[in-house]
Order: sequence, then C-alpha cells, then structure tokens
Amino acid sequence: MQLTLFTTYLLCMGINKCPSIITFSENYTSSWMIFEGKVENEIKMSRLTFLVFQTTILSRSIQSLIYRPVVLMHGIVASASDMNELADWLRMSFSGIYVVSIEIGNGFDDSFLWSLDKQVEYFCTKIRNDINLQQSFNMLGFSQGSLIVRGAVERCSLPVYNLITLNGLHQGIFGIPYLLKLPIYIRELITKYAYEKQIQNRISIANYWRDPTQLNKYITDCHFLPDINNEHEIRNETYRINMLKLNAFVMTYSDIDEVVTPKESGWFMGYISQSLNIETWNNSRQFLEDLIGMRTLWEQGKLYTFISHTRHQDTPHLPNREFFMKNILSFFNNTLL
Repeated sequence: MQLTLFTTYLLCMGINKCPSIITFSENYTSSWMIFEGKVENEIKMSRLTFLVFQTTILSRSIQSLIYRPVVLMHGIVASASDMNELADWLRMSFSGIYVVSIEIGNGFDDSFLWSLDKQVEYFCTKIRNDINLQQSFNMLGFSQGSLIVRGAVERCSLPVYNLITLNGLHQGIFGIPYLLKLPIYIRELITKYAYEKQIQNRISIANYWRDPTQLNKYITDCHFLPDINNEHEIRNETYRINMLKLNAFVMTYSDIDEVVTPKESGWFMGYISQSLNIETWNNSRQFLEDLIGMRTLWEQGKLYTFISHTRHQDTPHLPNREFFMKNILSFFNNTLL
C-alpha cells in the first residue's frame, strides 16, 4: 500500500531518518520545499475534515435529543389556556418539546362543578389517548390542578418522571378567600354542607375542604383528599408505590398567597385539629407515617420544596417567571434518549 506524503513525513520524523528525497542536501532543496508544501496542505485538509466530521456528529446529536413531553393542569375557575404563558417558557427553553395543557370538560364551570374523582378519571383518559404521552413524561399542576395531577399519578399509574405542583392544595383548604372565586350559592353550600354526599358528588372544593373543627368527619365523609392522602384506616399501598416511582416530587407555595388558606398546604401543612395553627410538614402525620411516601422521597433526595413570592393567580404568568426559570425549569431538562 502506497504511503501518502503526510504519512511518510511523520514516519521519517519519528525515526529521525528520512529518505534521500527529503534530506536537507543542497541537491534536494527544491524537492523538499515541494514536499513540505504538500504536507502542510495535507495537515490543513485533515484538520478541516476532522472539524467537519465533529460538527456533523454534534449537530446530529443535538437534533436527536427528544425532551420528555410535559402535561400541564390548570386550576379552578380557569381553562387550559390559562397555562399558555408557562407553556411558552418551556417551548422557548427546550427546542421541539411537546407541551400539552389538559382541559377539564368545558374548563371554567366544570372545574368546580365536577367532583375531583370525575376530573381525575377524565384527565387520565385524555393522557392515555394522547399518542405523544405513551412513554415517560413530566407533569405540572397549579392550585386545584396539583391535586388532579397527584391523584392521576396515584390512581392511574401514569409513567410520570418528575411531578411538579405550584401553589398546591395537598393538605386541603379551609377559609373564605378561596371561596370568593365561586358564585355565592356555592360558597354557602360549602360552608354549611361540605361533607354531605350530594355536595361531595357535585362540587370540587368540597372534595378537599379540610375543616379543622371536623377532622373526623372530613376523613370519613370527604370523598377525595383523605383517599389520595392515604388517611383512611385501610391504606392503599399502590398510591405509595406509584409516588415512590417518581424521579422527583416538587412542591411550592407562595408566602403572599391571598387565596389559599392555609397557603402552606402546598407543602402538606394544614391546620391542627380544633385550631388555626399550622402544623410543620416534617411533624405532620403525612410525613411521620409516610402515608404516600413523602418521608421516603425526602430520605432519597427526591423531594424538593420551594417558596415563591407571587399572588396566587399570577403563578403561571409573567410575575412568577423569574422564580420559575430559576427554581423549576431544570426539572424539565431531561430527555427520553
């Protein structure tokens, strides 16, 4: 096999003994200059070829990245479009990422006139029918949406990678501010008859109304939250197993939330029995008894907690963008490959 000039040059330089055609004699000065020029060109071409190859491989690698899809779930008296701004933050940050915001029924009315049992079932059906969500995906829920997405993980065994809840209601709500979002007749039904069967079957807020003066009645008669929080005497181990499959569980609340009471519900902190004092999350029954795996997730380094500083309704919008980009965005920076 014939050696190239470049190869010959390298070999002879390595053994410090070059063929006569490239020795530094006066007779071969011209030949050496020609040879040297060709070697220099070969070196340049080799470097250029390698650079083109490296760039091509890098380009193909970037193009082949497939970010995990994202599912968004809006809050009460809202619709899927309410999450559009947040969805745009994700699309601008991760090229080609698939983001879908799920609409519950007709959105605004059905978000409070459907029970949460019905909403979670509907939500899971929508996801299972989406061809883009057949593999692992990340999921985010805001406000009431935090309960829907967590309920979906526990009950529907969805292949969720990271679960993010913004201004969550994990330990329920009790108080007037949240009710002001609803028609007057609904407010009266909740405050007087929250745990009645007909109300539980028809109004979503009743399903996570946690009255500290009636905690026993809450556990026995409230249809949704005591169930997904595993507070019943007979626990559902599947709920805990499904939560422990998560790569990360992210919880936030806002220290100036003017709607959710207590605002610390986003970290599973509720009112202590017969009091408006708030329990500490690592001393709550939820944490101490590891009802859905929170203590285990914490010990595994999979539980993340953040406090924002934004009004409730501004959470998925521009006023909260800096907080989101700094603390939450990284939980979507993962791929299927």
